[in-house]
This record gives sequence, C-alpha cells and structure tokens, in this order.
Amino acid sequence: LDNSWIIKPWNLSRGRGTYVTSNLAMIVKLAYTSPKVVQKYIENPVLFFRGDIGRVKFDIRYVVLLKSVEPLKLYKYNVFWLRFANQAFALDEFDEYEKHFTVMNYNDATELKQIGDVEFLEMFEQQYPDHSWTEIDQKLCSMIKECFESAVSLPPPRGIAHSAQSRAIYALDMMLKWNGDKTEIVPQLLEVNFNPDNQRACQYHPEFYNHCLKTLLCEDVSGIPVTEIS
Repeated sequence: LDNSWIIKPWNLSRGRGTYVTSNLAMIVKLAYTSPKVVQKYIENPVLFFRGDIGRVKFDIRYVVLLKSVEPLKLYKYNVFWLRFANQAFALDEFDEYEKHFTVMNYNDATELKQIGDVEFLEMFEQQYPDHSWTEIDQKLCSMIKECFESAVSLPPPRGIAHSAQSRAIYALDMMLKWNGDKTEIVPQLLEVNFNPDNQRACQYHPEFYNHCLKTLLCEDVSGIPVTEIS
C-alpha cells in the first residue's frame, strides 16, 4: 500500500512550498508552518513517453469561463496546455523536483518542454491506442461540471455568490491516473486557480482574451473555440 502525500500551501502557486513525502512526522511538522492542503499523491499516473528521457509525469491545464452562477453557465476553452516533468517517473527521490513536478516555466535553469495540444493528442493516441481521447475529454468535462456545481451549491462565503454583473476565468490543473487494474484512465483534479497566469496562452494564441471576453460578455459564441459544459 502506497502512503505518499503531497502537501501544498493553501495560498501559493507555481509549486512554491510544495512537498511530496511518505513521512508522517514531516507532514505534521509542515502543518505548523502555515495552513496547508494535504492530498494523496497520485502513485499510478498515466505517463507520457519522451524519447530522450522515458515515461514522465504530465498535467493538463484547462481554462474554464464562468458566465453565470444562477443558472450555472460554464464554458471550457477548447485549447488546453500541457506541462511535463523532466525526469522519468518513479515513486522515489521525492525531493527531486524535475521528477515529481511539472511547473518549469518560472525557472530559466530548467528545461521547458513545449508540446501543443494538437500534437499531444496525436502522440497520446499513438502511445495509448486503446484509450480514446474523446472519452477522456468527456470525463474531464463531467468532472469540471461537478466541481462548479459543488462550488455554487452553498451560499457565500462557502460558495460562489451569484451576481448578474460578474464573470470569472479559472484554470483547472488535472492529471490522468489508472484505475486499480490499469484498464481505465481516470481524470484527477489537482487544483483550481482563480484569475490564473495566462501569459503562455496569449503567447501561442493571440486571440485568447478576445475569445474569453466574447464568451463571457456576448450571447453569440459561434466561431469561438469553446464548449458549453453546463
């Protein structure tokens, strides 16, 4: 039985102050430094083969546009972004950042592997021909919808408040993992980011914010690369 955990500060980003450990004493000690979120570490991730390295961890970032709370109206930006570890995955050396983490774009000293979503899909389906990305995407959309249904189910401050004038942009970071007998790929939500850093989105897709604002502020979203998921 694996007993590895990931510990994150509740209010930081970019992998700062995040640890992976199976040491209970360390987890308890970290809790005294500042409020933390402790999650079970994904020990059976779906890996991506990098020819120069081997099979590495990766995560997926989806941008989600919240247009309305009552009724819930939610859109997924159809372009998604990938982040890759720089070392082959194994459940050891938890202090080896480039093996267990994927956020490389804020450190000039580390390699940043860039693969667009279209190229990634072609490579993924070559590596996992028995698993349709269309089915995986449907599971991802269902998970996103359930996440926001939960977030608006209670009144503030425990839930998102309704405001006819309000709109919001979120980024959801997700991984894929195997079920117990490795016959099914299961999406796993890592975290939700409000008002995320979209520099890379703008760099590779100059119309990104135009698409987002048109979706959030206009009724007609035809021609915009978004999918309504609620």
